[in-house]
Amino acid sequence: MRACVWGVVFVWLVLAGSLSAQQADEFSRKNTWTVFAEYSNTSSPILMGSARQRKLADLGGAYTRRVVRFWGSDLSYHVEVRPVMFESDPVQIIKETTTLQVPNAPVTTSETSTTAVVGPCRPSSSSISFPPSNGFPGVTENFNDICGRQWTFAQAFSPLGFKYSMRTRHPVQPFIVGTLGYMYSSRPIPLADAEAFNFLFNFGAGVEVFRSKKRSVSLECRYNHFSNRDTAPANPGTDNVMFKASYSFGR
Repeated sequence: MRACVWGVVFVWLVLAGSLSAQQADEFSRKNTWTVFAEYSNTSSPILMGSARQRKLADLGGAYTRRVVRFWGSDLSYHVEVRPVMFESDPVQIIKETTTLQVPNAPVTTSETSTTAVVGPCRPSSSSISFPPSNGFPGVTENFNDICGRQWTFAQAFSPLGFKYSMRTRHPVQPFIVGTLGYMYSSRPIPLADAEAFNFLFNFGAGVEVFRSKKRSVSLECRYNHFSNRDTAPANPGTDNVMFKASYSFGR
Protein backbone atom coordinates (compact mmCIF):
# COMPACT_ATOMS: atom_id res chain seq x y z
CA MET A 1 0.00 0.00 0.00
CA ARG A 2 2.85 2.41 0.85
CA ALA A 3 4.54 1.70 -2.49
CA CYS A 4 1.26 2.45 -4.26
CA VAL A 5 0.94 5.86 -2.55
CA TRP A 6 4.53 6.80 -3.39
CA GLY A 7 3.91 5.74 -6.99
CA VAL A 8 0.96 8.15 -7.28
CA VAL A 9 3.04 10.97 -5.80
CA PHE A 10 5.86 10.26 -8.26
CA VAL A 11 3.50 10.33 -11.29
CA TRP A 12 2.02 13.59 -10.07
CA LEU A 13 5.44 15.23 -9.73
CA VAL A 14 6.56 14.07 -13.18
CA LEU A 15 3.41 15.34 -14.87
CA ALA A 16 3.46 18.59 -12.92
CA GLY A 17 6.97 19.28 -14.13
CA SER A 18 6.02 18.74 -17.77
CA LEU A 19 3.07 21.14 -17.81
CA SER A 20 2.65 24.80 -16.94
CA ALA A 21 2.28 25.37 -13.24
CA GLN A 22 0.18 28.51 -13.54
CA GLN A 23 -3.10 28.87 -15.43
CA ALA A 24 -5.39 31.86 -15.44
CA ASP A 25 -8.61 29.83 -15.74
CA GLU A 26 -10.04 27.08 -13.57
CA PHE A 27 -9.86 23.46 -14.69
CA SER A 28 -13.10 22.60 -12.95
CA ARG A 29 -16.29 20.93 -14.21
CA LYS A 30 -19.76 21.11 -12.68
CA ASN A 31 -20.80 17.70 -14.05
CA THR A 32 -18.38 14.95 -15.02
CA TRP A 33 -18.92 11.52 -16.57
CA THR A 34 -16.16 8.91 -16.40
CA VAL A 35 -15.38 5.49 -17.84
CA PHE A 36 -12.69 3.42 -16.15
CA ALA A 37 -10.93 0.07 -15.84
CA GLU A 38 -9.54 -1.40 -12.62
CA TYR A 39 -7.34 -4.35 -11.71
CA SER A 40 -5.79 -5.95 -8.66
CA ASN A 41 -3.53 -8.96 -9.00
CA THR A 42 -3.83 -10.24 -5.43
CA SER A 43 -5.33 -9.63 -1.99
CA SER A 44 -3.78 -9.70 1.46
CA PRO A 45 -4.70 -8.61 4.99
CA ILE A 46 -4.40 -4.80 5.00
CA LEU A 47 -7.09 -3.42 7.34
CA MET A 48 -10.02 -5.82 7.77
CA GLY A 49 -9.74 -8.67 5.28
CA SER A 50 -8.12 -12.08 5.71
CA ALA A 51 -8.75 -13.76 2.32
CA ARG A 52 -5.55 -14.05 0.30
CA GLN A 53 -4.67 -14.31 -3.40
CA ARG A 54 -7.99 -12.88 -4.66
CA LYS A 55 -7.87 -11.07 -8.00
CA LEU A 56 -10.29 -8.32 -9.07
CA ALA A 57 -10.89 -6.83 -12.52
CA ASP A 58 -13.72 -4.59 -13.67
CA LEU A 59 -15.04 -2.03 -16.13
CA GLY A 60 -17.32 0.74 -14.99
CA GLY A 61 -18.51 4.30 -15.08
CA ALA A 62 -18.90 7.21 -12.67
CA TYR A 63 -20.75 10.48 -12.30
CA THR A 64 -19.32 13.41 -10.35
CA ARG A 65 -21.26 16.53 -9.33
CA ARG A 66 -19.35 19.48 -7.91
CA VAL A 67 -20.89 20.60 -4.62
CA VAL A 68 -18.63 23.35 -3.33
CA ARG A 69 -15.46 25.20 -4.32
CA PHE A 70 -13.05 26.65 -1.79
CA TRP A 71 -9.36 27.60 -1.55
CA GLY A 72 -8.59 26.47 -5.07
CA SER A 73 -10.18 23.03 -4.61
CA ASP A 74 -13.42 21.21 -5.40
CA LEU A 75 -15.49 18.93 -3.18
CA SER A 76 -17.85 16.75 -5.24
CA TYR A 77 -20.47 14.06 -4.87
CA HIS A 78 -19.24 10.91 -6.60
CA VAL A 79 -21.14 7.75 -7.63
CA GLU A 80 -19.77 4.64 -9.39
CA VAL A 81 -21.27 1.63 -11.14
CA ARG A 82 -19.44 -1.53 -12.22
CA PRO A 83 -21.63 -3.57 -14.60
CA VAL A 84 -18.75 -5.90 -15.51
CA MET A 85 -16.72 -7.25 -12.61
CA PHE A 86 -14.73 -10.45 -12.15
CA GLU A 87 -13.41 -11.92 -8.89
CA SER A 88 -10.96 -14.82 -8.80
CA ASP A 89 -10.52 -17.21 -5.85
CA PRO A 90 -7.69 -19.69 -5.33
CA VAL A 91 -9.11 -23.22 -5.16
CA GLN A 92 -7.69 -26.48 -3.91
CA ILE A 93 -8.44 -29.40 -6.22
CA ILE A 94 -8.31 -32.67 -4.31
CA LYS A 95 -8.07 -35.87 -6.33
CA GLU A 96 -8.55 -39.07 -4.31
CA THR A 97 -7.63 -42.40 -5.92
CA THR A 98 -8.56 -45.72 -4.27
CA THR A 99 -7.08 -49.02 -5.39
CA LEU A 100 -8.43 -52.40 -4.19
CA GLN A 101 -5.91 -55.26 -4.42
CA VAL A 102 -8.37 -57.98 -5.46
CA PRO A 103 -6.99 -61.40 -6.54
CA ASN A 104 -7.70 -61.14 -10.28
CA ALA A 105 -6.76 -57.52 -10.99
CA PRO A 106 -6.56 -54.23 -9.03
CA VAL A 107 -9.71 -52.11 -9.11
CA THR A 108 -9.10 -48.33 -9.11
CA THR A 109 -11.65 -45.58 -8.55
CA SER A 110 -11.10 -41.83 -8.33
CA GLU A 111 -12.99 -38.79 -7.06
CA THR A 112 -12.26 -35.08 -7.48
CA SER A 113 -13.49 -32.18 -5.36
CA THR A 114 -12.83 -28.43 -5.61
CA THR A 115 -12.78 -26.08 -2.60
CA ALA A 116 -11.97 -22.40 -2.31
CA VAL A 117 -9.48 -21.65 0.48
CA VAL A 118 -8.97 -18.57 2.66
CA GLY A 119 -5.17 -18.65 2.69
CA PRO A 120 -2.64 -19.40 -0.02
CA CYS A 121 -3.18 -22.68 -1.82
CA ARG A 122 -0.27 -25.12 -1.49
CA PRO A 123 0.01 -28.32 -3.55
CA SER A 124 0.65 -31.56 -1.68
CA SER A 125 0.36 -35.33 -1.99
CA SER A 126 -0.01 -38.23 0.41
CA SER A 127 -0.97 -41.90 0.48
CA ILE A 128 -2.14 -44.52 2.94
CA SER A 129 -2.28 -48.30 2.63
CA PHE A 130 -4.15 -51.08 4.44
CA PRO A 131 -2.90 -54.66 3.99
CA PRO A 132 -5.29 -57.57 3.31
CA SER A 133 -6.95 -58.84 6.46
CA ASN A 134 -9.60 -61.42 7.34
CA GLY A 135 -10.53 -62.02 3.71
CA PHE A 136 -10.72 -58.32 2.81
CA PRO A 137 -8.48 -57.09 -0.01
CA GLY A 138 -5.73 -54.58 0.55
CA VAL A 139 -6.54 -50.92 -0.03
CA THR A 140 -4.29 -48.09 -1.17
CA GLU A 141 -5.50 -44.48 -1.15
CA ASN A 142 -3.62 -41.65 -2.85
CA PHE A 143 -4.41 -37.97 -2.29
CA ASN A 144 -3.13 -35.28 -4.69
CA ASP A 145 -3.87 -31.63 -3.95
CA ILE A 146 -3.25 -29.15 -6.75
CA CYS A 147 -4.02 -25.42 -7.01
CA GLY A 148 -6.24 -23.65 -9.51
CA ARG A 149 -8.41 -20.56 -9.85
CA GLN A 150 -12.15 -19.99 -9.98
CA TRP A 151 -13.50 -16.84 -11.66
CA THR A 152 -16.86 -15.40 -10.65
CA PHE A 153 -18.90 -12.72 -12.43
CA ALA A 154 -20.19 -9.85 -10.30
CA GLN A 155 -21.67 -6.37 -10.50
CA ALA A 156 -21.32 -3.45 -8.11
CA PHE A 157 -22.99 -0.11 -7.38
CA SER A 158 -21.60 2.59 -5.07
CA PRO A 159 -24.17 5.39 -4.64
CA LEU A 160 -22.38 7.15 -1.80
CA GLY A 161 -19.04 8.77 -2.45
CA PHE A 162 -16.95 11.90 -2.56
CA LYS A 163 -14.08 13.32 -4.59
CA TYR A 164 -11.85 16.12 -3.37
CA SER A 165 -9.74 17.74 -6.12
CA MET A 166 -6.87 20.10 -5.33
CA ARG A 167 -5.07 22.77 -7.36
CA THR A 168 -8.07 23.37 -9.67
CA ARG A 169 -6.30 26.26 -11.40
CA HIS A 170 -3.76 23.79 -12.77
CA PRO A 171 -4.14 21.12 -15.49
CA VAL A 172 -2.52 18.54 -13.19
CA GLN A 173 -4.66 17.95 -10.10
CA PRO A 174 -4.11 15.50 -7.25
CA PHE A 175 -7.29 14.19 -5.63
CA ILE A 176 -8.61 11.85 -2.98
CA VAL A 177 -11.74 9.77 -3.44
CA GLY A 178 -13.90 7.30 -1.53
CA THR A 179 -17.12 5.35 -2.16
CA LEU A 180 -19.54 3.06 -0.29
CA GLY A 181 -21.90 0.54 -1.86
CA TYR A 182 -22.46 -3.14 -2.55
CA MET A 183 -21.56 -5.92 -4.99
CA TYR A 184 -23.57 -8.96 -6.07
CA SER A 185 -21.91 -12.05 -7.56
CA SER A 186 -23.24 -15.08 -9.43
CA ARG A 187 -22.19 -17.33 -6.50
CA PRO A 188 -20.89 -16.83 -2.95
CA ILE A 189 -17.42 -15.26 -2.69
CA PRO A 190 -14.70 -15.52 -1.51
CA LEU A 191 -15.77 -18.91 -0.06
CA ALA A 192 -18.63 -21.29 -0.83
CA ASP A 193 -20.19 -20.74 2.63
CA ALA A 194 -19.90 -16.94 2.39
CA GLU A 195 -22.42 -14.69 0.59
CA ALA A 196 -23.20 -13.62 -2.98
CA PHE A 197 -24.20 -10.18 -1.65
CA ASN A 198 -21.34 -8.18 -0.17
CA PHE A 199 -20.86 -4.66 1.09
CA LEU A 200 -18.15 -2.70 -0.70
CA PHE A 201 -16.12 0.37 0.12
CA ASN A 202 -12.88 1.88 -1.10
CA PHE A 203 -10.74 4.98 -0.78
CA GLY A 204 -7.55 6.21 -2.33
CA ALA A 205 -5.74 8.94 -4.21
CA GLY A 206 -4.82 9.78 -7.77
CA VAL A 207 -3.73 12.35 -10.31
CA GLU A 208 -6.00 13.88 -12.95
CA VAL A 209 -4.48 15.46 -16.06
CA PHE A 210 -6.68 17.83 -18.09
CA ARG A 211 -6.18 17.66 -21.84
CA SER A 212 -8.71 20.48 -22.26
CA LYS A 213 -11.37 22.20 -20.17
CA LYS A 214 -13.80 19.35 -20.84
CA ARG A 215 -11.62 16.23 -21.06
CA SER A 216 -9.10 14.60 -18.76
CA VAL A 217 -7.40 11.30 -17.91
CA SER A 218 -6.45 10.05 -14.48
CA LEU A 219 -4.54 7.33 -12.65
CA GLU A 220 -5.53 6.12 -9.19
CA CYS A 221 -4.52 3.73 -6.46
CA ARG A 222 -7.21 2.58 -4.01
CA TYR A 223 -7.70 0.36 -1.01
CA ASN A 224 -10.75 -1.82 -1.74
CA HIS A 225 -12.65 -3.99 0.76
CA PHE A 226 -15.70 -6.23 0.48
CA SER A 227 -17.37 -8.47 3.05
CA ASN A 228 -20.85 -9.67 4.01
CA ARG A 229 -20.93 -8.26 7.57
CA ASP A 230 -21.45 -11.72 9.10
CA THR A 231 -24.69 -12.45 7.23
CA ALA A 232 -23.29 -15.88 6.30
CA PRO A 233 -21.40 -18.63 8.20
CA ALA A 234 -18.09 -17.44 6.68
CA ASN A 235 -16.97 -13.83 6.37
CA PRO A 236 -13.20 -13.63 5.85
CA GLY A 237 -13.39 -10.26 4.04
CA THR A 238 -11.14 -9.29 1.14
CA ASP A 239 -8.67 -6.40 0.94
CA ASN A 240 -7.20 -5.40 -2.44
CA VAL A 241 -5.01 -2.59 -3.71
CA MET A 242 -6.68 -1.52 -6.95
CA PHE A 243 -5.00 0.28 -9.84
CA LYS A 244 -7.41 2.37 -11.89
CA ALA A 245 -7.21 4.25 -15.20
CA SER A 246 -10.01 6.65 -16.19
CA TYR A 247 -11.17 8.93 -19.00
CA SER A 248 -13.48 11.78 -18.02
CA PHE A 249 -15.50 14.41 -19.86
CA GLY A 250 -18.07 17.04 -18.94
CA ARG A 251 -18.55 20.73 -18.37
